[in-house]
Amino acid sequence: MQYISFFCYFDINSTYRAMNNSKVTLNSIAEEAGVSVATVSRVMNDNANVSRDVRNRVKKVAKKLEYEKSRRKSKRTGVIGLIVPNVLNPFFPLLIKGIESVCKIHDYNIVFCDSEDSVEGENKSIRKLLDFNVEGLVYVSSEGENQQIIRLLDDGFPVVLLDRLIDSQKICAITADNLEGSYQAVKYLLNIGHRRILHISGPLKLNTARDRFCGYKRALDEAGIYFQEEMVIKGDFDFTKTYEQVKEAVHRRIPFTAIFSSNDSMAFGAFQALKEEGIAVPSTPSQKFCPTYWQLNN
Repeated sequence: MQYISFFCYFDINSTYRAMNNSKVTLNSIAEEAGVSVATVSRVMNDNANVSRDVRNRVKKVAKKLEYEKSRRKSKRTGVIGLIVPNVLNPFFPLLIKGIESVCKIHDYNIVFCDSEDSVEGENKSIRKLLDFNVEGLVYVSSEGENQQIIRLLDDGFPVVLLDRLIDSQKICAITADNLEGSYQAVKYLLNIGHRRILHISGPLKLNTARDRFCGYKRALDEAGIYFQEEMVIKGDFDFTKTYEQVKEAVHRRIPFTAIFSSNDSMAFGAFQALKEEGIAVPSTPSQKFCPTYWQLNN
């Protein structure tokens, strides 16, 4: 996917260093003052939505650390931060491209970070993007709930979740109907005669993977087919793990005539494994519904 805007990702560290030659950052002030980075940002931008006690505490710490006020940005920076779990997942380059296209229409730029599927990576990305003075965050969760994101939401900082949800009453989120999409995909396979459908699931700590798994089970239940644990492979949205587990399933002689995969990365891992095992499959999977499925050739 050559159209991905990698310049945004690789430029962030050099730009960040250029803008913050001082060792004192909003994050260091936040840590010493015992508040969130968003709260420090609001104090530095003279936002009225901060209590007097907190405002005084933050300003005292900023003065103590000799924070350079001349480096403050205006409220309108024209930059939005984007955090994705794994840029190698085929889904996310398309997502990034779409977000970037919309931002250009509204004269905004995006700076994006790859959290590498970890909360630690997310937190590091959040700190850098906030010190970069982004006006808001577009965020795809890697492991479910993130306390830094919850604190940002509580502080009123603009955050939009994409694809994966977290538990918060204050969240603005855009996601697909994963349960219905999965149910329809598996129902289609059942309607054309398949009864042994192997499901490759993502990490069930994520609502997307859970909903797709529930859609799979719902379709089986409606068709009167007993759910079997051996027909579920935990691929965790990972190509290599899926490749290895599908090979193991073939070697264990688990019978299946179709595959329902929870995402494309796992689907292609399964395809590679089946191809190496000499099992005929279509050259491309079907994507009639949002998840991915294959029916094996006889």
